[in-house]
Amino acid sequence: MDANTPNLNTNDVLKAHWADIKEVGGSMWHFRFMLWMVCHLPLFMVEIITAVVCFFFWLGAKPVRVRSKVYLEHVFKANGKRVDLLGTYKHIYSFALSMMEKLLGWKGAIKLNQIETQNDDLHSLMDGFENGQGAFAICSHLGNMEMLRSLTGYGEYMTKRKFEVFPVLDFSVTSKFNSLLRELNPELMDHVVDANRIDVNTAVWMKEQIHNGNFVVIAGDRTSANSRNRVIETTFLGEPANFPEGAFSLAGILDAPVYFIFAIRKHDFNIRSAYEMHVVRAKTSLDCSRKERPERLKMLLQEYTELLERLCKEHPYQWYNFYNFWERLEK
Repeated sequence: MDANTPNLNTNDVLKAHWADIKEVGGSMWHFRFMLWMVCHLPLFMVEIITAVVCFFFWLGAKPVRVRSKVYLEHVFKANGKRVDLLGTYKHIYSFALSMMEKLLGWKGAIKLNQIETQNDDLHSLMDGFENGQGAFAICSHLGNMEMLRSLTGYGEYMTKRKFEVFPVLDFSVTSKFNSLLRELNPELMDHVVDANRIDVNTAVWMKEQIHNGNFVVIAGDRTSANSRNRVIETTFLGEPANFPEGAFSLAGILDAPVYFIFAIRKHDFNIRSAYEMHVVRAKTSLDCSRKERPERLKMLLQEYTELLERLCKEHPYQWYNFYNFWERLEK
């Protein structure tokens, strides 16, 4: 998210696509200071310092406040509540804590004993990995979508058999923070698939990885930066919204078990908190004729959005899409 967007009125701010919004922070030293804090300070002090820094950021970041409020109004209305005066500040603070959380994960400081399972399909997924069966997962910007990758990167497995996680990510607008992550763990970054360079050869390679018992993961809650009109429309938090067609079409191309995965801090504003790991296997099959495919994609998307919506209502401050999600593009 960007701190300042000069010469833009509110309408312009709300029309901006997420890929056009500049990365937060003006210099690498901001991110290096974050890394220094998580490496050298007790976590309760990290939370306090982050709260203070975020307050001053919040005061001067009107575009971020505007975008945050759009989302918060949707999710709180769905809960029958109203956004409080500091709601956007809490949202920004939670996002800042998530960045600290990623650094903790990438330096190996988060352990399996901090994960709380939810009596869902996690055991089905782990049994598959144990037996050499790979899978495809659709995650989101709710909570920490890199939790599983950071755990396995430091040998924290829920299985005896080791497997690799290959995330499909668009790093084009977060280059500085990603440079820091690469310094922390270059090997983990080498497993990333660039979302902007997926072609037939990439799809074949991902299918091979799954065949070899590994895990491919993509976020399903941001439309593509390069294919902005390739979308599927559905209702999300009470209003029509566009979701990326590519993320859900990839599930059919890879021909693998499909799971929805979310890792969420149990306590929104506490990076010492345990994490809820939600793992749900998709019921919709994409093994169908080309004629049936559009309807099946909508069914798969609906499964995903219903779960995402429920978890957003439970943890409203942990969904980190700081742009107007309901600004729809014409297909």
